[in-house]
Amino acid sequence: MVKQSVLGLMLVFSISIHLSAQTKTMNIAGVNRTYIVHAPSGLNNPPLVFNIHGYNMDAQSEQSYTQMDKVADREKFIVVYPSAINKSWDLSGANDFNFILAIIDTVDKQYKIDKSRIYSCGFSQGGFMTFQLACRYSEIFAAIAPTSGNLSGNCTLKRPMSMRLTFGTNEGFSGGTAAFMQNVTKWIKLCNCPETPVVTSPYPSTNSRSLVTRLYYGPCDGGTEVIADSVRTGGHEWPMNTNDRINNSEETWAFLKKFSLKDGVAVNNQLIPSTAKVISATYSAGIIHLQGIEEQTPVQIVDTKGRLVANSIVNQSQISLKDMAQGIFFLRLRNDGSTPLTMKLLIN
Repeated sequence: MVKQSVLGLMLVFSISIHLSAQTKTMNIAGVNRTYIVHAPSGLNNPPLVFNIHGYNMDAQSEQSYTQMDKVADREKFIVVYPSAINKSWDLSGANDFNFILAIIDTVDKQYKIDKSRIYSCGFSQGGFMTFQLACRYSEIFAAIAPTSGNLSGNCTLKRPMSMRLTFGTNEGFSGGTAAFMQNVTKWIKLCNCPETPVVTSPYPSTNSRSLVTRLYYGPCDGGTEVIADSVRTGGHEWPMNTNDRINNSEETWAFLKKFSLKDGVAVNNQLIPSTAKVISATYSAGIIHLQGIEEQTPVQIVDTKGRLVANSIVNQSQISLKDMAQGIFFLRLRNDGSTPLTMKLLIN
């Protein structure tokens, strides 16, 4: 009886895995193409994330390597892992891009996805592919997060798009740190971002052992952001060890989920419902008066070039600052300890 019960549990577990992650096939230009769809239970108008493998990999290896299914199960979004022909993406031809577009249509027919929240991430050559998708289809993809991949050739965006790039400083591929930072420079120009980043090192600041440095450029046009996460001494990898790195799948989703193609009143590109409490900042006689911000909230004040002007703490709904110059400034904070906010402040 015990053996039968264990076997029954194994069968149920196997069936549940099969139902949430399915390998599918479609024909593109006369060639059968395969991809994996991981669709958690309880979906309602879900976002869609493409997770694109590197050279000499496939959908299955990317799924296993990045472990993004765990994040999708908790956050209720669909992950698609497409497979390239002969384990290599054709970045110059049309068929691979038509394959991705066809997957979007097919998945939408079955799951009724939120088409304003389609994203792409990828590792190595999958990062190259992610950049190309953004450059070709910025009206379709809301944001991207390549890892260890470069932006090749020219890029024109139909609209500003948020981008997060992750790389190791000791990569033996893709041109190293200089090439990756060239990608960042190109992207901040495309999105009209401040040229000087806000630096967090180590990132996260709560982990003194972390080898990760985060460069934040923003806010950029349209409320977009550009982030570069570099792993000191890191190789060609999708970092997952949170002892001295980050869980890249968690960080990727935390970044992507903030952005949508929908228009609306936004703080850091997150739509604010009309029922939300009012959040405001006004300046008078050396005092920034804040409404809707919790006490003891840390605040960064930066200028339009992204340069840090001051660090402060909210005390009695205000921040005391002396000798502030006239101009436009941005207040960056995390209200209630988790929700990232950026507010514009005019001093005249």
